[in-house]
Formats: sequence, C-alpha cells, structure tokens
Amino acid sequence: MTLQTPPRPSSPIPQSARGKIDQIDWLNVLPFLRIFGAVPAGFRPSRVALAFVLLLSVVAAGRVWDGFAPATASPDGLFAGPIREKQLVDAHNSVRAVLMPELLPEQREKAHTASLDDLEILLANALELKSQDASVAARYSSLMRMIDAARPRSSFEALSEAVRTSFYALIGSVGRADIASAIGAAQTLCAGVVIESWATAPAFTIYFALVCIVVFGWGGGVLARMSAGDLSHRAWTIEQANQFIRPRISSLICAPMFACALVIVLWIPAFLIGLLVNVPALDVVAGGLFGIALATSALSVIVAVVLAVGMPLLAPAVACDGCDAVEAVQRAGAYLFARPLHVLCYAFLSLVTIALAAIAADFLATGAWSFAVHAYVSASGDPAMNAVAALRFLEPYQQAPLPMLDATQSATASFIDMWRTVLCLLIGAAIVSVAFSCATRAYLLARSASDGQDVCDLWEDGITIEIPPASTTP
Repeated sequence: MTLQTPPRPSSPIPQSARGKIDQIDWLNVLPFLRIFGAVPAGFRPSRVALAFVLLLSVVAAGRVWDGFAPATASPDGLFAGPIREKQLVDAHNSVRAVLMPELLPEQREKAHTASLDDLEILLANALELKSQDASVAARYSSLMRMIDAARPRSSFEALSEAVRTSFYALIGSVGRADIASAIGAAQTLCAGVVIESWATAPAFTIYFALVCIVVFGWGGGVLARMSAGDLSHRAWTIEQANQFIRPRISSLICAPMFACALVIVLWIPAFLIGLLVNVPALDVVAGGLFGIALATSALSVIVAVVLAVGMPLLAPAVACDGCDAVEAVQRAGAYLFARPLHVLCYAFLSLVTIALAAIAADFLATGAWSFAVHAYVSASGDPAMNAVAALRFLEPYQQAPLPMLDATQSATASFIDMWRTVLCLLIGAAIVSVAFSCATRAYLLARSASDGQDVCDLWEDGITIEIPPASTTP
C-alpha cells in the first residue's frame, strides 16, 4: 500500500514577477474618442485658411446673385415665405406715415409717391438741416432701421441669415443638452431652410446648391484628405492633398448630385401612377399599380435617408478610398445600414465636437473684437465705430445702428465692417474645417466597424494608413 501525500499548495507569485499596467491607451480602447481630436486638427492655420477661401467663394457667388436678381423673400425673413404684395404696400404706407412729420414741408408732396430709397434720401436731407445733436442722430438711426425693415430681402441675404440663426440655435441647444430643441434646430437647418428657400426662390436654390457642391466638393475633399493623414501621423500639405484630389474632383461633385437624382428618379413612378387617376377608366389601373409606387417610394426614402445622414461621408469616401461617385454613395449607405448605431453615435459625437469648436472659435473672435474695439475707441473716439454692427458671443446677427456720418467717416466705417465680416468668416471657416475633420474620422471608424477589421487602409501610391487594433499598453 502506497501512501500519497496531498499536493502542496502552489507558492504565491513573487512580487517581482507580477505585471503592472502603467497606463491605458484610451484612443485604442475607445476609438470613438478620436472624433474629439478633430478640434485641434481643424484649427490648424492652413486648414482654416483653405476653409476661409471656400466660404468666401460661396459668399461672393451669393452676393453676385443678389446684385443682379430682384428680391424674393419677405421683409420678415426666409421663414415668412415669399413676398406678398399687400404686405409690402402696407409696410411702405406705414413707413411713409411715420416719416411725414420728419420731412420738410416742401418734401412731403414728393414723399406721397416716393419709394423706400427715395424716402431714405429725403429723410437724410431733412435731418441735415436740423441741429446735429444726439437726439437727432438717434432718431435718424431708428427711422433708417425702420425703412430697412420694410424692404424685401434678397435671396442670399435671407438664406444666410436663416442659416446663421438656425446654426446658432443648434449650438445653443447642444450646449444646454436640450436634445428635443437640438433635433428641431437640426431639422430646421438641414431641411427647413432648404424647403423654404425652394418655395421662395427655386432658381436661386438650384444655383446656390450647385455652387456649394462644386466649391465644397473640391475643398472638402482636400480637407478630408488632410484629416485622414492625421490618423497615420502624416502632415500632408494642401498641395499634397490636392494632388490626390485633383483627378477625383468629378467624383466629389457628382456623388451628391447622383444621390439627389436617384431620389427623384425613384419618385417618378409614383407620380406617373398618380396621373392615371385623372384618366377615366384608368383610375382602377392606378389602384392596382399602387404597389409599384409604394415600392419605388420606399427605395426613394432609403436613398433620401442615406443622402441626409450619409452626406458627410461622401467626401471622405473619395478622399480616403478614391471611390467614384456611385461607389461613394454605396459605401455611405452600406456603412449606415450595416452599423446604424455606430454611425448615429459618431454623428452625435461629431455634433458635440462641432458645437465645442463653434463655441471656442466664437469666443476667440468676440474676445479679439472686443479688445480691438476698446483700444480703437479709447485712442481715437472715432464716431465711425458707431456705424459698425456689434459682434457678441454666440449671437449670429447684429444690425448696425446707421448713424449720420460724413464721407470720410462712412468710408472708415465700411472698412471696419469689412474686417468684422472677415472675422465672422474666420469663425465659419474654423467650423467648416472641424466639420470635415469629424466626417473623415467618423467615416474611417464606421469603415473599421463595418468591415470587422482593426486596420483602415488608405492607399496613395503604396502608402497605407493604419489605425492600431484596440489594446492596452502594458
């Protein structure tokens, strides 16, 4: 009989042999945190300068349209709808009734048939003959503002004001964590503005949409290409990114146009079947074919959803993978429907990131403006500064007070207001740059999640961009 001794307990692991985690690489463990890196990347001077040129081109195109086309929007803005003749007549008569006591007796007869521009000239001539004290200047400013409020708005002016107001409402809602208001503001910005612009000025809407597609198609592709280089730690210049984008400009331009055209083509069968109802004895056929209309409409809705949600992914698809127009739309749709929660999460984080960038850019700009104005007024006391609209934190639009100035003061005020416009465009340029950086990072993350890979390959003449797999640093 053999006696067996019980096994001895294993000895504890020596303290020297134990492992220790010094730090965790959160960017690899939680890769969606890379989206927040779009803020410092988007604020780089070269990218802000490129986005500034893009915005300046779009604004110039809008001003050119306003310079040649008649005003089409209501004096109350884009969301008030098209111009109503009775509204203009009533506003004109109200302005004339208020101005009559301010005019000279010999001017009142001419004022009965004067336009708003003529009334403005008559008012200026009348007040020049009165004492130039503070009360007269304040009265002039309020009356001129009333005249301006009665004018119909030009197409681009009304559109830009609506976009600014809606965007800052969205930023304010995100800053307050008010989800319901943020969804409403986003719906107004992305859909409501477009619908109202189409209802007010269809020709301008088509023209301006084409301008935006061409300008932001090329520039957005370059910004997306530069943002993709950040993930591989490659500092690509504008020229290097442009060399890759130049032969693919047609894809960047045609991708959103292809999606829009596909929505319309899939909608046409339902429209044609609906026309059959107007033909006697064919209304029954229309009812039988309604299933076809329902099927094509469902496909149209799917493409519209891809266009609405996946639009930011089109430029990165071309810039990162060299896709053509059709493939870019297919990829956006595939990633959206394969990983909807991932894409929606990336979209939400991108919105938060853009809001943070807008708050930071607006704070820096308003701070710089306040310091410059304080120093300028302290040194000179120039009244021309009173004719320049204010620039306040997270307030999208400020009306200039329109004081009475001489020729040199008016010229000075015009130059100062020009620099204020440049500062506002720089705020917008920083936001645009960060937005394209967010879109690129979201695209690469969605691609990695959808393909089930930990590596996102971006080929450019044998150059591969890799996102390391999720892991912890020992």
